[in-house]
Amino acid sequence: MAEAITYADLRFVKAPLKNSISSCLEQDSEAYEDGELTYENVQVSSVSAGPSGLTCSVLADKTDLQVSQQLQQMTRVLEATNSSLRQQLREKTTQLGQKEEDLQRSRREFILSQEALQEKQRNHEATEQQLQACLSEVTKTKESLKREQGLSLQRMTLNQRLVAMRDTLKRFFSCRSSDTCCPLGWILYEKNCLYVSPTRKTWEESQEHCTSLSSKLATPSEFPSYTYSHLLSSLRELVYSGSDSYWIGQQDSHSSQHTRINGWLWKKSQSKCTESYPCICELEVFTFPDG
Repeated sequence: MAEAITYADLRFVKAPLKNSISSCLEQDSEAYEDGELTYENVQVSSVSAGPSGLTCSVLADKTDLQVSQQLQQMTRVLEATNSSLRQQLREKTTQLGQKEEDLQRSRREFILSQEALQEKQRNHEATEQQLQACLSEVTKTKESLKREQGLSLQRMTLNQRLVAMRDTLKRFFSCRSSDTCCPLGWILYEKNCLYVSPTRKTWEESQEHCTSLSSKLATPSEFPSYTYSHLLSSLRELVYSGSDSYWIGQQDSHSSQHTRINGWLWKKSQSKCTESYPCICELEVFTFPDG
């Protein structure tokens, strides 16, 4: 029962790439599916297995070489790309640093400009306040000038009225000098103005009459320099009543009787207060109102 068995030579080929191995395995799988083995009794149908394995090995070597060349080429491309990217990165970093410095400088300049603007704003506000104060002062000055102009007009008007009044008053006064004046119709005697009333009155009425003329009944005894004869000659032209007696003021305030000048000798005598005589009034000289 012994039968002769012939074994086929087995060859092992290195296949570095998975694709080559896979292709070879796919071919072997197809052989398995056909019911053929790698080693079996030598038959004519199984002789073709040797050349198929050789073809697979050659294809794998060529593919590995191509892949290696492609990898080397890709490596060179990547290195060149990395070098370019590093150069660009350095340039970008330098540019970014420069821009950062420019930004910092711009920020400092902006801060300085803002501070200068704030200072100008403060100065502007201070100037505005000063301007408002000046305008207020100008307004007050204008109002004051208007008031002064009004007062000046009033003063001018008053001065004109005063001049007119002086001119009018001059017709009612007689003045030996600017500080020695008497009313018109009065006689200047030493430092007094004397007036002889042309009407007859009682002593009380005579006193009231002199008071109404802003004067009083004359009291010759108060003036030591009086001489009745001289006084008579001074008043003679004013005496129209032809009276021999005139009422004068009391020489003694405690006397119950009143004094009159009797006759042209101007003798002092006592008389009843109810008798009627002309009176002599006196007042001090005054200064003419020149202003």
